[in-house]
Amino acid sequence: MMKNYFFILMAISSFEFASAQNLASAPTLTFISDLNISSDNRATDGDGGSVNISDIDIQIYNISDVNGTFATPLSWQGIGFFGSGTYTGVTNQNNAGSKGMAIKSVSGSEFDLNQFVYLNWGESAAFTNTVKGFRNGTEVASTTFNGYSASYTPMTIILPDAFNNVDEVRFYITSGGYVGNQSATNHSINSIKVSTPSLGINDFEVNAKPIIYPNPATNQVTIDLEELENANLEVSDNKGRKLFSQKLDKTSNTISIDQLSSGIYFFKVNAEKGNTTTKVIKR
Repeated sequence: MMKNYFFILMAISSFEFASAQNLASAPTLTFISDLNISSDNRATDGDGGSVNISDIDIQIYNISDVNGTFATPLSWQGIGFFGSGTYTGVTNQNNAGSKGMAIKSVSGSEFDLNQFVYLNWGESAAFTNTVKGFRNGTEVASTTFNGYSASYTPMTIILPDAFNNVDEVRFYITSGGYVGNQSATNHSINSIKVSTPSLGINDFEVNAKPIIYPNPATNQVTIDLEELENANLEVSDNKGRKLFSQKLDKTSNTISIDQLSSGIYFFKVNAEKGNTTTKVIKR
Protein backbone atom coordinates (compact mmCIF):
# COMPACT_ATOMS: atom_id res chain seq x y z
CA MET A 1 0.00 0.00 0.00
CA MET A 2 2.84 2.36 0.88
CA LYS A 3 4.49 1.61 -2.46
CA ASN A 4 1.33 2.54 -4.37
CA TYR A 5 1.02 5.74 -2.32
CA PHE A 6 4.60 6.66 -3.23
CA PHE A 7 3.92 6.26 -6.93
CA ILE A 8 0.76 8.38 -6.67
CA LEU A 9 2.75 11.17 -5.03
CA MET A 10 5.41 10.92 -7.73
CA ALA A 11 2.76 11.16 -10.44
CA ILE A 12 1.25 14.26 -8.84
CA SER A 13 4.68 15.88 -8.50
CA SER A 14 5.51 15.11 -12.11
CA PHE A 15 2.24 16.62 -13.29
CA GLU A 16 2.81 19.82 -11.33
CA PHE A 17 6.33 20.15 -12.66
CA ALA A 18 5.24 19.52 -16.25
CA SER A 19 2.45 22.07 -16.00
CA ALA A 20 4.92 24.94 -15.54
CA GLN A 21 6.32 26.49 -18.72
CA ASN A 22 8.41 29.53 -19.56
CA LEU A 23 7.88 32.19 -22.21
CA ALA A 24 10.37 30.54 -24.54
CA SER A 25 7.94 27.62 -24.96
CA ALA A 26 5.27 30.04 -26.32
CA PRO A 27 2.58 28.94 -23.86
CA THR A 28 -1.14 29.41 -24.43
CA LEU A 29 -3.20 30.47 -21.42
CA THR A 30 -6.45 28.52 -21.62
CA PHE A 31 -8.74 28.85 -18.62
CA ILE A 32 -11.00 25.83 -17.98
CA SER A 33 -12.49 26.65 -14.57
CA ASP A 34 -13.17 29.56 -12.22
CA LEU A 35 -10.50 28.52 -9.69
CA ASN A 36 -8.90 31.67 -8.15
CA ILE A 37 -10.45 33.96 -10.81
CA SER A 38 -13.68 35.41 -9.41
CA SER A 39 -12.14 35.58 -5.92
CA ASP A 40 -9.94 38.53 -6.95
CA ASN A 41 -11.49 39.36 -10.36
CA ARG A 42 -8.20 38.63 -12.11
CA ALA A 43 -7.25 35.65 -14.26
CA THR A 44 -3.54 35.05 -13.63
CA ASP A 45 -1.46 32.40 -15.39
CA GLY A 46 -1.86 29.24 -13.31
CA ASP A 47 -5.44 30.11 -12.33
CA GLY A 48 -8.43 28.23 -13.65
CA GLY A 49 -6.41 25.22 -14.79
CA SER A 50 -4.23 27.32 -17.12
CA VAL A 51 -0.50 26.80 -17.48
CA ASN A 52 1.74 28.45 -14.89
CA ILE A 53 4.39 30.57 -16.64
CA SER A 54 7.56 30.37 -14.58
CA ASP A 55 9.39 33.52 -15.71
CA ILE A 56 6.53 36.06 -15.74
CA ASP A 57 3.13 36.67 -14.13
CA ILE A 58 0.42 37.68 -16.60
CA GLN A 59 -3.04 38.84 -15.54
CA ILE A 60 -6.25 39.35 -17.50
CA TYR A 61 -8.97 41.61 -16.10
CA ASN A 62 -11.77 43.97 -17.07
CA ILE A 63 -11.12 47.68 -17.58
CA SER A 64 -13.54 50.57 -17.29
CA ASP A 65 -11.79 53.04 -19.62
CA VAL A 66 -9.09 53.40 -22.28
CA ASN A 67 -6.52 54.10 -19.54
CA GLY A 68 -6.80 50.54 -18.32
CA THR A 69 -8.53 51.20 -14.99
CA PHE A 70 -9.25 47.91 -13.23
CA ALA A 71 -12.93 46.95 -13.13
CA THR A 72 -15.02 44.15 -11.64
CA PRO A 73 -16.41 41.54 -11.80
CA LEU A 74 -14.50 38.84 -13.71
CA SER A 75 -15.22 35.12 -13.80
CA TRP A 76 -14.73 32.07 -15.97
CA GLN A 77 -17.89 30.86 -17.64
CA GLY A 78 -18.56 27.53 -19.31
CA ILE A 79 -20.34 26.24 -22.38
CA GLY A 80 -23.79 26.70 -20.86
CA PHE A 81 -23.23 30.43 -20.38
CA PHE A 82 -21.93 31.25 -23.86
CA GLY A 83 -23.93 28.68 -25.83
CA SER A 84 -21.32 28.73 -28.60
CA GLY A 85 -20.01 25.28 -29.39
CA THR A 86 -17.30 24.26 -26.97
CA TYR A 87 -16.13 27.79 -26.19
CA THR A 88 -15.43 28.84 -22.61
CA GLY A 89 -13.70 31.98 -21.38
CA VAL A 90 -13.29 34.75 -18.84
CA THR A 91 -15.74 37.65 -18.94
CA ASN A 92 -17.76 40.17 -16.99
CA GLN A 93 -20.79 37.94 -16.54
CA ASN A 94 -23.15 40.84 -15.86
CA ASN A 95 -25.27 42.12 -18.75
CA ALA A 96 -23.75 45.58 -18.22
CA GLY A 97 -20.40 44.26 -19.53
CA SER A 98 -17.24 46.36 -19.51
CA LYS A 99 -15.37 48.90 -21.65
CA GLY A 100 -12.70 46.33 -22.41
CA MET A 101 -10.08 43.99 -21.04
CA ALA A 102 -6.35 44.11 -20.28
CA ILE A 103 -3.57 41.53 -20.59
CA LYS A 104 -0.76 42.75 -18.37
CA SER A 105 2.57 41.69 -16.91
CA VAL A 106 2.35 42.11 -13.13
CA SER A 107 6.00 43.14 -12.75
CA GLY A 108 6.36 45.11 -15.97
CA SER A 109 8.47 42.41 -17.63
CA GLU A 110 8.00 42.32 -21.40
CA PHE A 111 6.41 39.59 -23.49
CA ASP A 112 5.20 39.05 -27.05
CA LEU A 113 1.42 38.78 -27.42
CA ASN A 114 0.81 36.60 -30.45
CA GLN A 115 -2.94 35.95 -30.44
CA PHE A 116 -6.07 35.35 -28.39
CA VAL A 117 -9.56 33.95 -28.89
CA TYR A 118 -12.37 36.48 -28.52
CA LEU A 119 -16.15 36.16 -28.29
CA ASN A 120 -18.72 38.90 -27.80
CA TRP A 121 -21.94 37.40 -26.45
CA GLY A 122 -24.14 40.52 -26.44
CA GLU A 123 -23.87 42.52 -29.66
CA SER A 124 -26.24 42.08 -32.63
CA ALA A 125 -24.40 44.14 -35.25
CA ALA A 126 -20.86 44.97 -36.34
CA PHE A 127 -18.78 47.04 -33.94
CA THR A 128 -15.09 47.89 -33.57
CA ASN A 129 -12.66 46.83 -30.89
CA THR A 130 -9.35 48.71 -30.72
CA VAL A 131 -6.26 46.91 -29.43
CA LYS A 132 -3.38 48.91 -27.94
CA GLY A 133 0.06 47.65 -26.87
CA PHE A 134 2.16 49.44 -24.26
CA ARG A 135 5.76 49.36 -23.06
CA ASN A 136 6.70 51.28 -19.91
CA GLY A 137 3.44 53.23 -20.15
CA THR A 138 4.05 54.31 -23.75
CA GLU A 139 1.83 53.15 -26.60
CA VAL A 140 3.86 51.11 -29.10
CA ALA A 141 1.21 49.20 -31.08
CA SER A 142 -2.36 49.59 -32.30
CA THR A 143 -4.83 47.62 -34.41
CA THR A 144 -8.59 47.08 -34.68
CA PHE A 145 -11.00 44.24 -35.35
CA ASN A 146 -14.75 43.73 -35.77
CA GLY A 147 -15.85 41.86 -32.67
CA TYR A 148 -19.26 40.76 -33.94
CA SER A 149 -20.05 37.31 -35.27
CA ALA A 150 -23.59 36.73 -36.52
CA SER A 151 -23.39 33.10 -35.40
CA TYR A 152 -21.65 34.02 -32.13
CA THR A 153 -18.61 32.02 -33.16
CA PRO A 154 -15.36 32.68 -31.27
CA MET A 155 -12.69 34.34 -33.40
CA THR A 156 -8.91 34.07 -33.22
CA ILE A 157 -7.30 37.52 -33.19
CA ILE A 158 -3.75 37.30 -34.55
CA LEU A 159 -1.68 40.34 -33.65
CA PRO A 160 1.06 41.95 -35.78
CA ASP A 161 4.72 42.03 -34.75
CA ALA A 162 4.20 45.50 -33.27
CA PHE A 163 2.80 43.66 -30.23
CA ASN A 164 6.22 42.18 -29.50
CA ASN A 165 8.06 43.46 -26.42
CA VAL A 166 4.99 44.80 -24.64
CA ASP A 167 4.17 44.74 -20.94
CA GLU A 168 0.46 45.50 -21.32
CA VAL A 169 -2.21 45.14 -23.99
CA ARG A 170 -5.70 46.64 -23.76
CA PHE A 171 -8.65 46.07 -26.07
CA TYR A 172 -11.92 47.96 -25.86
CA ILE A 173 -14.95 48.98 -27.89
CA THR A 174 -14.47 52.17 -29.92
CA SER A 175 -17.41 52.30 -32.34
CA GLY A 176 -20.88 50.80 -32.69
CA GLY A 177 -22.33 48.70 -29.92
CA TYR A 178 -25.83 48.43 -28.43
CA VAL A 179 -25.02 50.82 -25.56
CA GLY A 180 -24.50 53.60 -28.09
CA ASN A 181 -21.69 55.49 -26.38
CA GLN A 182 -19.08 52.69 -26.40
CA SER A 183 -18.93 52.64 -22.60
CA ALA A 184 -19.34 48.87 -22.46
CA THR A 185 -20.08 45.64 -24.27
CA ASN A 186 -19.91 41.91 -23.52
CA HIS A 187 -16.29 40.90 -24.05
CA SER A 188 -14.84 37.48 -23.29
CA ILE A 189 -11.39 36.02 -23.93
CA ASN A 190 -9.46 32.75 -23.72
CA SER A 191 -6.53 30.87 -25.30
CA ILE A 192 -4.03 33.73 -25.01
CA LYS A 193 -0.72 32.87 -26.67
CA VAL A 194 2.40 34.66 -25.43
CA SER A 195 6.11 34.17 -26.01
CA THR A 196 9.60 35.47 -25.26
CA PRO A 197 10.22 39.16 -26.07
CA SER A 198 11.56 39.62 -29.59
CA LEU A 199 13.85 42.22 -31.08
CA GLY A 200 11.75 44.98 -32.61
CA ILE A 201 12.28 47.81 -35.06
CA ASN A 202 13.73 50.05 -32.35
CA ASP A 203 16.45 47.57 -31.43
CA PHE A 204 20.04 47.58 -32.62
CA GLU A 205 20.89 46.89 -36.22
CA VAL A 206 22.08 43.31 -36.72
CA ASN A 207 25.71 44.37 -37.15
CA ALA A 208 25.62 46.53 -34.05
CA LYS A 209 24.22 44.16 -31.43
CA PRO A 210 26.27 43.88 -28.25
CA ILE A 211 27.69 40.44 -27.49
CA ILE A 212 27.31 39.24 -23.89
CA TYR A 213 29.36 36.25 -22.73
CA PRO A 214 29.75 33.81 -21.10
CA ASN A 215 26.11 32.82 -20.79
CA PRO A 216 25.45 31.09 -18.41
CA ALA A 217 27.89 32.97 -16.21
CA THR A 218 29.22 32.68 -12.66
CA ASN A 219 31.08 35.78 -11.48
CA GLN A 220 31.16 38.21 -14.39
CA VAL A 221 30.10 38.79 -17.97
CA THR A 222 31.73 40.69 -20.79
CA ILE A 223 29.77 43.01 -23.06
CA ASP A 224 31.38 43.74 -26.43
CA LEU A 225 29.92 46.85 -28.07
CA GLU A 226 31.79 46.75 -31.36
CA GLU A 227 31.60 50.39 -32.60
CA LEU A 228 28.79 51.60 -30.32
CA GLU A 229 29.42 54.54 -28.02
CA ASN A 230 27.64 56.24 -25.10
CA ALA A 231 25.79 53.10 -24.11
CA ASN A 232 24.22 52.28 -20.77
CA LEU A 233 23.39 48.93 -19.16
CA GLU A 234 20.30 48.21 -17.04
CA VAL A 235 20.01 44.86 -15.26
CA SER A 236 16.61 43.57 -14.12
CA ASP A 237 15.41 40.33 -12.56
CA ASN A 238 12.75 38.10 -14.08
CA LYS A 239 10.04 40.05 -12.26
CA GLY A 240 11.02 43.25 -14.04
CA ARG A 241 12.65 44.86 -11.00
CA LYS A 242 15.64 47.06 -11.90
CA LEU A 243 18.68 45.93 -9.90
CA PHE A 244 21.47 48.21 -11.11
CA SER A 245 22.70 50.26 -14.05
CA GLN A 246 26.16 50.98 -15.40
CA LYS A 247 27.67 53.18 -18.09
CA LEU A 248 29.36 51.29 -20.92
CA ASP A 249 32.15 53.45 -22.27
CA LYS A 250 34.48 50.84 -23.73
CA THR A 251 34.27 48.47 -26.66
CA SER A 252 34.72 45.62 -24.15
CA ASN A 253 33.13 46.01 -20.71
CA THR A 254 33.46 43.60 -17.78
CA ILE A 255 30.40 43.48 -15.51
CA SER A 256 30.59 41.85 -12.09
CA ILE A 257 27.56 39.72 -11.18
CA ASP A 258 28.93 38.34 -7.90
CA GLN A 259 26.17 40.15 -6.01
CA LEU A 260 23.39 38.40 -7.94
CA SER A 261 21.78 35.17 -6.78
CA SER A 262 21.52 32.25 -9.16
CA GLY A 263 18.69 32.77 -11.64
CA ILE A 264 17.58 34.55 -14.80
CA TYR A 265 18.34 38.23 -15.43
CA PHE A 266 17.72 40.64 -18.28
CA PHE A 267 20.59 42.82 -19.51
CA LYS A 268 19.23 45.79 -21.44
CA VAL A 269 21.74 47.88 -23.38
CA ASN A 270 20.54 51.37 -24.36
CA ALA A 271 22.42 53.40 -26.94
CA GLU A 272 21.84 56.13 -29.50
CA LYS A 273 20.89 53.61 -32.19
CA GLY A 274 18.30 51.88 -30.01
CA ASN A 275 18.21 49.18 -27.36
CA THR A 276 18.38 45.42 -27.05
CA THR A 277 17.75 42.99 -24.20
CA THR A 278 19.56 39.70 -23.54
CA LYS A 279 18.53 37.03 -21.07
CA VAL A 280 21.51 36.05 -18.91
CA ILE A 281 21.60 33.02 -16.63
CA LYS A 282 23.58 33.37 -13.39
CA ARG A 283 24.78 30.05 -12.04
